[in-house]
Amino acid sequence: MLTPSLLAAPRLPANPIPEGCPWHELSKYGLPNVNWCEDFVCSWINEPANTWSNLAYLLAALWIVLVAAKPDGGLPRGPLRWFAPVLATMGLCSGIYHASNVQVTQVLDFFGMYLFCFLLLSVNAVRLRVLSLARLPLWFIALTLLTTAGTAVAVRLGFPIQSIVAVLTLALVLSELKLRRQSQAAGQTPAPLRYFLSSLAVLTLAAISSGLDVSRTLCDPQNHFLQGHAVWHVLSALSLLFAFYHFRQFRPVLQAR
Repeated sequence: MLTPSLLAAPRLPANPIPEGCPWHELSKYGLPNVNWCEDFVCSWINEPANTWSNLAYLLAALWIVLVAAKPDGGLPRGPLRWFAPVLATMGLCSGIYHASNVQVTQVLDFFGMYLFCFLLLSVNAVRLRVLSLARLPLWFIALTLLTTAGTAVAVRLGFPIQSIVAVLTLALVLSELKLRRQSQAAGQTPAPLRYFLSSLAVLTLAAISSGLDVSRTLCDPQNHFLQGHAVWHVLSALSLLFAFYHFRQFRPVLQAR
C-alpha cells in the first residue's frame, strides 16, 4: 500500500524552505521525493511530529540494552549486539531528515533503514550457510554503503526509492520461508515464528498508517503532535523490537566461534 501511495502523493514545491529559515541553503541541492501530511514549520525542527516520534527507535534500542544486561538474557558475541546501535542510528538519521526535510538528509534516512535491513538479511545468510559469520560484517557494511550510494543517484533520477526498502523486506520474508523449509526437509522442528509474524503484523499497520498520511486520506497538516507518519515511526520501532526477539533465539548460531 505504501509504495503506490507515495507515487500518487503530492510533491513539494520548487523550494519549500523559504530564505531566512533553517535548512534553506541545503534545500537548494534537492528536495525529498515525497511530501508528508505535516505542514512545514520555519524552524530547525521542520516537521515536529515526524521528528520527535523517532525517539521510539531510541527507546527500542535502550530496551534492548536493558534486556541484554539481564543475566538470563544477555547478548552473545556477534551480530546480535549490533541491533541496539543500528536502531539508535535509524532514529537519529530519520530524526535529522524530518527536522530538515531536504533530499540530502532523506538519503541519510535511507542509510539508517538499509543498516537494519542488511543486518537482518546478513544474519539470515549466515543461518542459510551461504555466508560465514566472519564475513558478515564486510558484506553488511558493503551492501549498506553501496545501496545508499545507489539511492543518492536514483532519487535524483526520479526513481521511487521507497520501493527498495519494500524489496529488501520481501527478501527477508522469503529467506525466513526458505529457512523454514530447510528445517522441515531435514526433519527438524522449525524455529518459532511468533515474534517474526508479530513484527510483520505491526509493520503492516505502520505502513497503512503512513500510506493514509501520504495519500491525505487521514491528514491534519496543522497537527504537530500526531501524524500518520509519526505513527509509522512508533509502530515500526516496535516491529523492529519484535524482530530482535525473533533473532535472539538463534544465539548459538550467531556467536563468534
